[in-house]
Formats: sequence, structure tokens, C-alpha cells
Amino acid sequence: MARQPLKTFQDAEATYARAAKYELESNWNQAFRLYIEAIEAFLHLSRIGADEGLRRKCKASAGKALERAEKIKSIRRELAPVSISHFSEQQQFYVLKKSSLINNVRYPLWNEPSGQTPQDSAFGSLSRQPTSFVWRRPNEAIPGASIGSTSLLPDDIRQNTVNDCSVCASIAVCIEHNNRMGSKLLMSNLFPQNDEGIPVLSETGKYELKFFVNGDHRRVVDDYLPFNEHGTLMGLSTGAKKQLWPSLVEKGYMKLMGGYDFPGSTSGIDLHVLTGWVPEHVEIQSATFEREKTWSRAISAFMKGHCVLTLGTDDKTSGTYLHLVPSHGYAVTDVRETGGERWMTLLDSRICCPQNDSGGSRCPGAGTLTPHLRVLDVSWDDVCGLFDGVYLSWDPSIFKHAITFHGIWKQKTTEEKSQSSNHHLLLRYQAGEEDADQEIWVLLTRHLFDSHRTSEYIALNVQNQDGDDAAGDPGRIATKGTYTNDTHVLVRTRAEQTSGALGLLACYDGPSEEVCFTVTAYSSRKISWDTTIPSPPYTAKIDGTLTSKNAGGNCTHPTYMVNPQYHLQIHPDQKGAQYAGTKAGVVFAVQGPRDMPLNITVVWSSGERTVELSQKEVVANSGAYTYGHVRIATSLLAGDYTVIVSTFEPNQLGLFSVRVESERRFELKAIPQEGAGMYNRVVRGEWDADTAAGGPSYGRYRFNPLYEIVVPTTTVFGARLQVVKASPPVSISLSLFSTSALDHCIAASGPYSDAISGVDIPMRSLSPGKYYLVPSTYSPGIQTQFRLISYSSVAGVTVTQRRAGA
Repeated sequence: MARQPLKTFQDAEATYARAAKYELESNWNQAFRLYIEAIEAFLHLSRIGADEGLRRKCKASAGKALERAEKIKSIRRELAPVSISHFSEQQQFYVLKKSSLINNVRYPLWNEPSGQTPQDSAFGSLSRQPTSFVWRRPNEAIPGASIGSTSLLPDDIRQNTVNDCSVCASIAVCIEHNNRMGSKLLMSNLFPQNDEGIPVLSETGKYELKFFVNGDHRRVVDDYLPFNEHGTLMGLSTGAKKQLWPSLVEKGYMKLMGGYDFPGSTSGIDLHVLTGWVPEHVEIQSATFEREKTWSRAISAFMKGHCVLTLGTDDKTSGTYLHLVPSHGYAVTDVRETGGERWMTLLDSRICCPQNDSGGSRCPGAGTLTPHLRVLDVSWDDVCGLFDGVYLSWDPSIFKHAITFHGIWKQKTTEEKSQSSNHHLLLRYQAGEEDADQEIWVLLTRHLFDSHRTSEYIALNVQNQDGDDAAGDPGRIATKGTYTNDTHVLVRTRAEQTSGALGLLACYDGPSEEVCFTVTAYSSRKISWDTTIPSPPYTAKIDGTLTSKNAGGNCTHPTYMVNPQYHLQIHPDQKGAQYAGTKAGVVFAVQGPRDMPLNITVVWSSGERTVELSQKEVVANSGAYTYGHVRIATSLLAGDYTVIVSTFEPNQLGLFSVRVESERRFELKAIPQEGAGMYNRVVRGEWDADTAAGGPSYGRYRFNPLYEIVVPTTTVFGARLQVVKASPPVSISLSLFSTSALDHCIAASGPYSDAISGVDIPMRSLSPGKYYLVPSTYSPGIQTQFRLISYSSVAGVTVTQRRAGA
């Protein structure tokens, strides 16, 4: 069970007193554990306390508890380790505080006492900014300007010199939402403000912005805005309206992102920070894009005010009749169906700029010096053909329940730096009050530390764990397995049962040794984190390498059989015969490089190598291939299994690790390759017009390809025949004869088979002499290439092709 959070100074003191009592009784483990709890509690109180005297007192008490804990540890080195309760109030707050440093500036949590807010020199200084900027207070630089009103329209937003089209589009759709729905989205995050939630002029020239970043609302202090030498705003403006709250919001966001040399973003990322709304990126050009379903969701939610939308082009967009700009964001200000036609109204916040003295445009991204349409009516069909993505930002209040978890990805060893770091969570959900098939949304957010980093990748897997066999059903897995360098990954999954659990795997791949993250779950059902997940008592980990010899690809390849395989033996329960038929909870996990698509399959077996998958034998499968990581949680009876690790294509190479955790004692060991420790030889051949003679029943069997095997001394011998490209499937057989007349068959692969892995002659002992292998197809006239692999326990065995029919 997770420890209950300690919320008062008296609670912390009581824990310290209990620790001292156990220390006097020489109960070192209990004393050490309680001293650690007291340290956590005192430090937590010192961080959140408003009274300076209490904070000093808490720090002193934490120091005393630390001194006692270190004293015990110095004399009792065999102390049991103290586990961290990742769900405790202290640990969750620690992660949020750790994430306060962004681009070398510390941004305090919004609910921290204002006296702890660090004063920012001149409120407007930035570490990265163009030297041509002149910083001035806006109410002094723009006569007649006002801070806030509800009179703005989306097309009042003007993008000037700064390359922040996504921010301009984000602010524009917020204004559109305010006008249409009577809300005060975004503008109500700027302070000071009046009783109606509208920003007003600050008497001190100091404004505060409430942004949602790194898992919680934070405080951004701001005042000055950038102008050029002519007194023109260089950032976002509102033209003749002279409303300054959008410019102050832009300035605060630019400051948070490290400066006006903005590296670029998407409106989903921007709006999550600006409003706290849930970002969803729908890739229009993806093979999984659902045109009709996306339109239905978009128009329904837009009309209800549940979401705002923007569109984005890719870097290849050019020359369209709408004069769209590459890598540009457009605000969606209307979604409608008229006369059977489906339309979106788009806003381009760019303004045309006059030429400068050198004949060039002073407005990056302006595209053309001629006037262009800032408001565009575009059909849904054209949107799907011209744009790269649609960004939907969802009002989180449409969900009755939302819970968060703040964690830290940590790399433990030097060897693990080539693999992803991950964190597993279990989300419990209860029966829905209305539709039993309502969706649960899970959002993974990587905390921002340096906005100019581009080599940090995240991924999120969500797996339905309701029932013993759910993990083995690929159709029950919702996943965003592909790594992305975006800061968010959203997975929407339908909870099919009346109640159950979702297993979440949050993954990070990048250079940092510690990276903070937040997982937020949204649902109309009651949801909760399972904080009592016990650590399985039995674990095993095996490191491996996928090489050109064992990277066989998925099960559609004949080389699937050479993939790394492991014999898993789960021992019977020791409780007695009445428990003999009970299952044990088992977790399988595989990690590799983020560009390696992985799968793990578990099949019934006697612990031997599996050469051909049979659906009846598969007891668990991770489903679609997932980049960098795979996880299955299932329940298995005692017995023997084969665990197969594979990549999607053959020859996808790299280091990986397999980890198995079980409630019951087990053994895990690698299964040797077919012919391991033996001499092998690969011969390539083909059935052509002369040698495609078919099986014995067609009367020309002796004209099939013929291979002479010379055995110099007694040896163990085996062979496998595979069709190189078996499409359509070809039924084949392999036979071993003692004479070239093919009148005495001493071994065969059995009935003709179209198995993808081919057919084989099992290992057998051969005396010195000559033998003859004949590969054949069941039907004559099938011309295709094949591969013949022979194994022998001694050196010197030769395989030579002879003339067929001789």
C-alpha cells in the first residue's frame, strides 16, 4: 500500500517521534523507514508553507531526521531498502517543483505564495532576442491602447515579424470561441482583471499570466513589448483595435519558450499551455486517417463549443490555388454544412509587408508582396487534400473525471542509454453511468526543460487489461507506439467492459538522464490510479542482440523461425492441489532502440524452438509492432511456453532486452537456433522448366533437383527446405535417399506442406557414405527459387548438385 501523505507539521513530528522510539528499541529497519518518511514530510512542508518561520523550522527538523537516518545507515548496512511512494503528495509535488526551471528561468507554481515569485529584471528581459528590438511599455508606446475588451474579432489578430503563426492561430480561435460561446477563453488568464474576468491596465506596469505548463498552472511575469525603431510592434498586434492583451499573452509565451527566435510549434501544444485544453493531432495524410469520422467529431464538438480547431501545412506545400504557405498554421473560425457541402472558414494571420530598402520583404513568411486572402472558405475535401494535419484542442470540462500522475524517467545504467526509459501505470475504471462503451482519453506530456531541444522522443502504449486473455488480443490494444518529438501524445481508447483496467506504458528516448512527465486520464466514468501494484516476487532479464543471423522479421517471412526465442517454464503453485488450475500474473517486456519495431509472442510448447505459428497455440501477443518497446500483462497456467521476440522486417538490427515478471516461480533461458553448434551450409537453387517435376504421383519425380551429400565419418545430419518467395503458397517436401537411383528413401520431411518456415528432415545419425537430397513441389510446373540448409555435427560434409534424372 502507498503511504498516506503527511499534511501537517504535527503529523511529521509524530512520525519523527515514532522513529526515535523504534531506534531506542534497536528496531533499525522501522526506525530508518520512519525517519525517511519524516524527512519527506518536513521538506514537503518547507516547500509549500507560507510562513517563513515555519519553513525554517521544517528544514531544521528535516536535518535532524536526516542526521539520525544516516547514523543508523552507517552502523547497519544491511538495512532493507526504503521504497519511494511515487503517488505520495510529497513525491508528486517534488516532480512539479523540479520542472519549474524552463529555459534557465524558474517559473513558480500558480498557487505558491506571491512572495516567493522571483523578480524578473525589467520583467521583459529575454536570453534570446533580436538585437533590433526596442523594449517599451505598451500603454506608453501606443496612444489610446487598452489592455482588454470583448470587442476583438479573430481577423483582428495580425502576425508581424515573429515566426509564431501557431500562436497567432491559437489566440484567434480563442477569440472566436469567446464571441460565439460567450466565454473568456485565454483572456481570463491575464492579471490584473476586473470582476468580469477582463484584463485591465496595471498601475505598476506588472502583469501576470497563468499558463499551464509542465503539469500545473504556473506564473509568468511580464510587461515590456518589442517595437522596431519606428515604434511599430514587432510581435502580434490587433491593428486599429489597439487591444494589448493578445500581445501580452504572446510575449509571455515567447518568454516561456526562450525568446522571440521561436523554434516553431503547433497550436495544439500552444493551446495546452495557454488554456490547459487537451491537444489532439490528427494526421490527415496518414494511412489511418478517418475522413468521415473526423468531420463528424469536428463539426459536432465545434458547434457545442467543446473544441477549437486549427490546420497546418507541411514543409512541401507550395503552388496551390489558395496560395498556402509551407509549415504554416491557420485558424479555423467556422465549420458548417451548407446545401450538402462541407466547409471550413480559415484565417491566415499573416499581414502583407512592404519591401525594405534592399527590395526584400521585412515580414518572414509573408509569402507574396501582393495582397492575399486572409479569410478563406475551403471545402472539407480540399482540406483533406491540401493540409498535413488538423489540431483539435478539447475543453477538459467535457469529462466528468480527470486524474494526473507526475513522474520522472530515469536511465539506470550506461548500457540502458541505448534503450528507452519507461514507466508503467495501471488505470482502474468503473462502470459508466450512460454508454458502456465511452472513451477514456490518456494524455502523456513530456515536461519542457529546453524548448530548443529536438532530440527527445516520447511514446505511449495503452493496453486493456480487463480479463485473463485481453492482453493476447491485438484488437483490444490502443497504442501510439511510434515515437514523436512532440511534447504530447494522446491515446483515445474505448473501454468495452463495464469496469476494468488499462495498462499504460509511458516511454522516453533521448540524451537526458532524468526527464519529468505527466500522464493525465480523462473519462466520464470514475477512474483512479492503482497505487497498490505489488512488485512481482520473481523476475528475470536477458539481454540480447538482433543480428543478420537471427533478425527474421514478422511471421509472414520464412526466416521468422530464426528470431530470438526463450523457454519459459512456470512452476506449479506450492499451495496445494486445490490451486493446481489457477493462473499466475505474468508481465513480458522488451526494450530496444526507438526505431526498432518490436513484437513479443508467447505460445504453448514443450520449451522447443517454434518454427511455425499456429493461432491455437498463441496464448499472448503484443499486437501491432511497436517502436522501441513492447509490453504484455496476462495470466498463465503453470507449464512450458516459448517466448518469441521479433522485428517487423528481417535484418532490423540492434540491442534489446527481455524482462519477465511473475507471481510464481519460473525459469527463463534462451532456446538454441536450429542446428546450433553444428556445421551448416546454405545452397540456393530453383525449380525451372526442366526440374519442376512435382511429386512422385506425376511419374517424373527423378527429374527434380538432386543434391549429393558426402559424409566422411559418422555424423548427426538434418536439413531444411524453404521457398524464397512463397506467393502464392507452394506445397513442398524434402526427401533423403541412400542411392542416386532414388529407390530407397531413408528420411523425409513428411506430407507436402506450404508452411512459411518450410519443411525439414529432423536430426538423425548417418554413417559414412553418399546420400541424395531431393527437394520437390507437390504439383509439377511450379517454377520458383528455394533455399536448402543442411546441418552436420562433423566437418567435411559436402553438398553438391548433380544432374537431375541421371
